[in-house]
Amino acid sequence: MPPISTAFDGGCAHCAGQQLCMLGRLDEAQRRRWAGLVTERSVRKGELLLQQGHTASRVFKIVKTGTVVLLRSGEDGVERPVGLSGPGQPLGTTALLDHPAPLSCRALTAGRICEVPIACATRHGLLADPGFLRGLAQCYAQTNARIADWARIVRIKGVQGQLAATLLELAQLQRSTLVRLPSHQLLADLLSTSRETIARTLGLLHARGGVVRRDRWHCEVQRDALMGWVAASAPLP
Repeated sequence: MPPISTAFDGGCAHCAGQQLCMLGRLDEAQRRRWAGLVTERSVRKGELLLQQGHTASRVFKIVKTGTVVLLRSGEDGVERPVGLSGPGQPLGTTALLDHPAPLSCRALTAGRICEVPIACATRHGLLADPGFLRGLAQCYAQTNARIADWARIVRIKGVQGQLAATLLELAQLQRSTLVRLPSHQLLADLLSTSRETIARTLGLLHARGGVVRRDRWHCEVQRDALMGWVAASAPLP
């Protein structure tokens, strides 16, 4: 899908996700140097944004809006979800080092991403800028922390505690207590359980005041109640 607008037309200062973005956090003079290179485009639900093992795409991307599922395949070649991410998440930055992508990324919802051609950024000397390198390192640290959080969640004992922690993570990711839910199947794959168990546990959380269902795809997270469920579930040894 071709880009439909220039991301910096209105300037990062007018972007709601500025403080989540490695380019948006640069100072004004630095952002101006990137302005002509960055394009913004829409992404479709289900669109593959990054393929594990590939280095062919010479573009790095930053999620502006929407939710992305992170997938990893092993020796069996089957991709399995290992976490969710969203606004501010950089994708494909390992291509800066000619290194293959460690994860696949697929759009879980429709959204928008900003893209930068790596060759153009290299020609302009932007990739060696200390501000950019510092932002890139911060993003890697944040990404590692987020993946570690998903690893922590699946170590919680019991699906009830795991799902409560997942909903809290989604609220943080989406920056809202009104959470758009992934499909029951994706939640089941993330937590190594069944769709039926996810549906039953969501119903239980609703009945006990952990969430308020607004419609099929949205629920209002009751943070204190969910925190209680997580605290009551001891981590697995």
